[in-house]
Amino acid sequence: MIVAAAALMVLPAQAADYVKRTVCVWDIVGRGGPIAQAVEEFNLEAIKWGVEFELVVNSSEKIVVEQFRSKQCDAAFLSELRIRNFVKFTGSLYAVGAMPERRHLQLMYQLLASPQMADKMRVGPFEIAGIAPAGEVYVFVRDKSINSLDKAVGRKIAVLGDDVYQQQMVELIGGTPISVTEATAGSMFNNGAVDVMPAPAVAYNPLELYKGLEPNGGIINYPLAQISGQLIIWHERFPEGFGQKSREFHFAQFERVMKEVESAAAAIDPKWWVEIPEADKSNYEKLMDDVRIEAVKADYWDGEMIKLQRRVRCKFDPTRAECAKPRDAL
Repeated sequence: MIVAAAALMVLPAQAADYVKRTVCVWDIVGRGGPIAQAVEEFNLEAIKWGVEFELVVNSSEKIVVEQFRSKQCDAAFLSELRIRNFVKFTGSLYAVGAMPERRHLQLMYQLLASPQMADKMRVGPFEIAGIAPAGEVYVFVRDKSINSLDKAVGRKIAVLGDDVYQQQMVELIGGTPISVTEATAGSMFNNGAVDVMPAPAVAYNPLELYKGLEPNGGIINYPLAQISGQLIIWHERFPEGFGQKSREFHFAQFERVMKEVESAAAAIDPKWWVEIPEADKSNYEKLMDDVRIEAVKADYWDGEMIKLQRRVRCKFDPTRAECAKPRDAL
C-alpha cells in the first residue's frame, strides 16, 4: 500500500517532464508508408528524452514544408531537397556525384552526427535533428538508347517545379525541363509526359516506374547522387540536448536502414539496368564536378559541405586528381 501510494505521488512529476510536440511527416504512401512507420519507431526513443510526438502525415511534401514553416508543426521529416531552404549545409548532401560509394556515405553521416558538428546543424531557429539514408538516385529513361548526355539533347527531363537550378542544369545539357511534383513525377514518367527522370531506386515499386520502362526503357547504372530524409526542428521548442541525442540515434540506425534501402534496389528487375561505356564515366565525373562548383557559385549548394564531401572521397582514394588539385577552394 505504501509503495503504491508513493508510486502515485511520483507519476505526476514524471509526466510533467514530458512535452508533447507535433511532427509533420512527408510520406508519399501515406500513414502506412515506410517513412511514417520509421518516425513512429523514433517516437518511442524520443519519449526517453522527454518528448512525445504526435504524427501528422501528408503525401505532399510541399504541404508539409508549409505546415512546418508556419509553425503548425514543431518538427518535420523532409527530403534534403526541401531541407536546403532551411539549412543549406545538410541540404547540400544531395550534390551530384559527391558520395559515389557506400563507405563515403557512412563516414559522412558519422561526421554529421558527431558533437563536433553540432554548430553546423543549426541555422537561426532551425536545427537538423537526424539524417537517414534513402538510397542512390539513378536516371530512369523511357528509351534505353539515352545512355549518354549528348543523347539527352531535346529530351523531356523531369525537374521539380520550384527548383530553378535543376531547370538550368537540364537546359545546360540541351534537354527540355518539364515541371513535376513529388506526387505527379511517377505518373508523368509512366504516361510518357517526360522521357527522363532522376529518381531513387526505392521509388521503383511505390511509383510503379516499371510501367514507364516498358518496353524499351532502362535505368542508367551510374548513381547520380545519394538522397536522404532529414528531421528538422524548431530548436527552442525542444529540451536542451534533444537534437544531439536524436542525431546520434539516427546514425545508429544507418546499417539497418541501408539494408532496407539496398533490398529495395535489389528488387528491381535486372533487365532494366543499362551500363554506360567505361570511357564515359570519367566524363560524367568531370561534369558532376563542374556542376558542384557552379552550384556553389550560384549559392545553390553550401561550399563547406562540398569541400567536406571532397575530403571524404580523398580519404578513401588519395590518388584522385581532385585531391592534389582541388577545384572547390572557393
